[in-house]
Parts: sequence; structure tokens; C-alpha cells
Amino acid sequence: MAMGIWDVEEWKSRITVRQLLQWQAYWTIEPFGDEWRRAGRAALTAATGFGAKVEAEAEERFLPSYREKPQTLEELRAELAKIPAFAKQMQGNG
Repeated sequence: MAMGIWDVEEWKSRITVRQLLQWQAYWTIEPFGDEWRRAGRAALTAATGFGAKVEAEAEERFLPSYREKPQTLEELRAELAKIPAFAKQMQGNG
């Protein structure tokens, strides 16, 4: 679709072997199709440049497909207990 062609079968019938080989050669020099990963890498680089303390695998966190594991009820309560107003309420209501 990035080439403006919606019908893959039509594209396959129109492209020559020579053209395909040229596209493959171009891709080895300038890879395309991984824009989100490159954007995630740039975001990670910017974050670390501003002093953020992140692990090397944090690039995944900047991708739209990233999903953290669901938080357990105990983890949620522990995080809420760090907020003074919630900690006070939790002590009073259990």
C-alpha cells in the first residue's frame, strides 16, 4: 500500500524480476517497512539523552504494539499506598 498498489496479484503480474531485484538491493541499503521500530529507537535515544534511566530493551515500550502485563490487585494497592491521600484512606478503610 505504501507504493500505492492495493492489489497484490496485480502488482505481482506487473513487476519484473529485474525490478524486484532492484527493490531488494535498495532495501539492503535503506530498509523500509519498520517505521515504528525506528521511531521507538529515536524516542529511546531522546529519553536517555535527557537522563531517563531505562533498560536496553525499553525500545519495545515506545511501540504501539507494546502491552505491559496486567497489574495484580496487590500491585495496584502497593502503588496506591505510595500516594499519601490514598494511603490514609486505605488505613482507615482497610
